[in-house]
Amino acid sequence: MGNSELRGELESRLSVFERDLRQGGFAQVLFNARGEGLADIEDMLIAVGAPRAQAYYVRAIRLALDDKTGYRAFLADWHAADGRPLRDELQLLSIEYLMSEPSLAAESRAWREAF
Repeated sequence: MGNSELRGELESRLSVFERDLRQGGFAQVLFNARGEGLADIEDMLIAVGAPRAQAYYVRAIRLALDDKTGYRAFLADWHAADGRPLRDELQLLSIEYLMSEPSLAAESRAWREAF
């Protein structure tokens, strides 16, 4: 994959991550990922120079892995009673992340401007 193709791929994945984060926080990110490519999301955050977003993302993954039953229920149905505690924890983590700085846009600005 060439440099411009890699940049395009990262930009596309970053845009999806940003959209999901704005629409529903880390719960939305994990729900839409459906358990697939979770390490790729982390790699993307590292590649675009977003260490704060990456650290919060890892915290979200740890919450899910610490409650495997709740995580499976949450992935099966956003409104499932068994998944609600995990979803609520992810939402609280999202609020913490979104109410502090630097934002994902600020963190990734240098990477975006380099191209």
